[in-house]
Amino acid sequence: MRLKLFFSTLAVSTAVHVQATVPWISTNVYTVSLGDSVKNEQWVYANEADVSGTFENDLFIGTAFPLQLSGIYQGNVLAANVTEIEQTGSCERNLRMYAPTIKVDGGIAGNLLAAGNTIVLGTNAYIHGNALVYGAMSVVQEGHIEGDLEVSAQTVTFAGTIQGSVSVRAQDIVFAKGARIEGDFEYRAPRKLFLDADVIGGTVSTPPAADLLSAERLNKILISFLAALLVGIPFLTLFPMTTSMSAQLIKQAPGKCLLIGLIASLGLPLFGMMSITSLIGIPLGILLLGSWAAMVYLSRILLALVIGSLILRKINNSLGKIIGVVSIGLAVIYGTTIFPIIGIPVQIIVLLLGMGSFILALIEKRRLILQVPVNLKKLQKLRDENYNPKEDEK
Repeated sequence: MRLKLFFSTLAVSTAVHVQATVPWISTNVYTVSLGDSVKNEQWVYANEADVSGTFENDLFIGTAFPLQLSGIYQGNVLAANVTEIEQTGSCERNLRMYAPTIKVDGGIAGNLLAAGNTIVLGTNAYIHGNALVYGAMSVVQEGHIEGDLEVSAQTVTFAGTIQGSVSVRAQDIVFAKGARIEGDFEYRAPRKLFLDADVIGGTVSTPPAADLLSAERLNKILISFLAALLVGIPFLTLFPMTTSMSAQLIKQAPGKCLLIGLIASLGLPLFGMMSITSLIGIPLGILLLGSWAAMVYLSRILLALVIGSLILRKINNSLGKIIGVVSIGLAVIYGTTIFPIIGIPVQIIVLLLGMGSFILALIEKRRLILQVPVNLKKLQKLRDENYNPKEDEK
């Protein structure tokens, strides 16, 4: 069962281009109340929204305050929120939702994609198509799904009916009274499950453990390595002073870099998400989130420079040699990802050290730039004091 490819294709096909005839609507309060109807495709960002009316075309909406999808939606719906989304209306095509807390308690004629922290498919939820559900903490399925379900969370609870097959990955899988899966059941969990035939209509299986040294997996790691190297070459070329200062800071003050990296890795996305909850803060939020994402990726370039220099010991300042050093460092970093038990902690340390050193280097670079005019004035004053016109006449 491969629903990921299906939903990826669905996302591309339904995310139609925003043309001049379909402008973004950015407002404090967006209202299409019960009894109202909208014919055109809607792209909306608002603090608050009342969408209890009828939408005859696609709806793409992002809000800051909790969003209630209680209307009739004849097109595809994509909804994003920073707090909570609850769907109790009727979706006649596909529904995609992204929010920390999601509750589905209405009808969906097409497919469902839900990603968040806590997700509940309530007793009134009826999904005619397939469902792909990602919950960081918990997912509860109490409704009815005619198609297949792919779900991932720390805790997954089944209490409803699923006519298709199920693929689940969780630390804890619970079957409540009344749960029924008519198709096959594939699961990944720490403990083996013993299920009755009246609960599972098909076969119960666990996928084989992934081969860490499979050609497909090694090929993905190689592609990631080459992609990082392609990013690193222009970065090293355009910002040699920043990269050099970052590498020195990692060697001289690793503890300080780790602390700053930890604060930045948590604080930047938090403040970025807080900023985009208001219309005036959207540009700042995008800047903060974009900067955070860039530093997450560039952190491995900076650590690669340090690791490579420690391995080779003596290097000159030519660009070719530095690229070679970074290549060796990246090979070490991506090599650790072959074994997750080593790779995960290494990647966390790389992220924190790299992000912290990059921020400290930017601060130090700014301080040096501000000192340049002062030092130039001192040099000019010293030159004027020692200036002797008679020496020029000779």
